[in-house]
Parts: sequence; structure tokens; C-alpha cells
Amino acid sequence: MNAGFVVYLGHMKNEFITIASCLFLALSSLFASAQTTTELKAFENAAGNGSVLFRGKQATTYEHAANGNPYWASTTFSPGQITYQGNFYDDIFVNIDAVADLALVRKGDNPVAVALRPETVSSIMTEGRLFVGIGDDMAGLPQGFYEVFGEGPEKVYKHVSKRLMNSSQNVNGDPIGYYDPSYNSNLNNYFGITKTYYFVDSEGHVSRFRSKGDLRKKFPERRKEIRKAISAAGLDMPGVDLDTFCKELLRIASR
Repeated sequence: MNAGFVVYLGHMKNEFITIASCLFLALSSLFASAQTTTELKAFENAAGNGSVLFRGKQATTYEHAANGNPYWASTTFSPGQITYQGNFYDDIFVNIDAVADLALVRKGDNPVAVALRPETVSSIMTEGRLFVGIGDDMAGLPQGFYEVFGEGPEKVYKHVSKRLMNSSQNVNGDPIGYYDPSYNSNLNNYFGITKTYYFVDSEGHVSRFRSKGDLRKKFPERRKEIRKAISAAGLDMPGVDLDTFCKELLRIASR
């Protein structure tokens, strides 16, 4: 056989393999996309009247081998209610992605979760806790999701942020910022946490604070009264966490 013809056949074979590979990748991508679309479509149909709520993008699945978790507190989705784009929905399960700062919603035991941006969510109620989404319409509060403390005119807004970090040291508990009951000392990656607190006074003015003492100073005209009430309630003890202190101080202040 002519050597040139053999080379020509070789080139044709290589080109065929390349084209076949590209076609396979394209079809694989299309098939994966179709799977995701079908999965989300089935989810919307199962949601019934709440289907509009589930037309967001599918939530990120974190596959990093890491200690801690990327959610506000727990990996568990809790039953709750949500006001999304002005409409109220209940009979759903919710969580908050603290890495991306997105609300996550599920329907029943369906494993698919849909992510919602903070500017589209007015409120989330779950297990007696209130969360709100802040877009760019509240001066002094960066965009994101916040837990709200207080039933009187003054409020505390708490924000939780997490990011993937790395350390060769044992970082469970205080170093990680929270306790992971499934902590694996052989893993170096972990989701570190940052908690930020803002005080909103009765006139809507926002200011950040970092400690119990900082929050006490937000009520200068009632300083002695509040100090006495705090002491009587044992809120000045070292074991009282900042969340509990915020809730109780605001309850005292609202009397």
C-alpha cells in the first residue's frame, strides 16, 4: 500500500476520533443539562401552587471533604414559611447557604433545593426564628440574610458568613467558631464562620457592635436601669452567649 495513502488514512482516523470525542462531550453536556431541567421541572410540578417559588436556580451542592458545614447553622432543612416576591408560601423546608448568602427551599422530602437571592425574600419564619433578606434598600446593612432579634422598636440583626479554610491544627469548637459533632482530625479543610451584629434603633438608624458592652451602650438614657436588670437576670455571667444576651436585653428594653 502506498505510504502516502497510509498517512492519509491515519489523519482521517485521528480526525474521526477527534470529531467523535467532541460529539460525545457535547451530547453528554446536553444530556446532563436535560437531566437537571427535567429534575427541576418535576420539582416545580410537585410544588403545585407554590411552583413559582421553585423557579430559581438549583442550589449548590458542596462536595468538599471538610469539617463544619456551609450552612447558617445545620445541614438540616427545617419546616417554615417564606414571603418571596410579595407572596406568602408555607409547607416548605428552608435553610440558608452561609457561603453564597442565599436562602434554600425544598418541598417535602424532595432532595432538590432551590436558591433564592436576599432581595427577593422579605421574610423566613422557621422554628420560631425570623430571618429577613436585605437588598440595597436599607442603609447601613450590607446585602444578605439576617436573623432578627427583638419584638420592640429596637432590633438586632445578625449575619452569618462562612468560607472554606485550611489548617493543619485542630480547629473544632472555638477555633472554627462552632462545634462539629462529626469532626474529623484528618481533614485540613473546614468552613470557618464569621458572625456580625447590627443594632437598629427605634428610628431605623443602623450601627454595628461587637460585644455585650457595646450593645448596653446603645441605651444610654436607661443605663442604670438596664445594668440592674441584666445583673438580676444573670446575663452578665461569662457563660451567656451573645445571641441570648441580645434577645434578653431587647426584651428588657421593650418593657
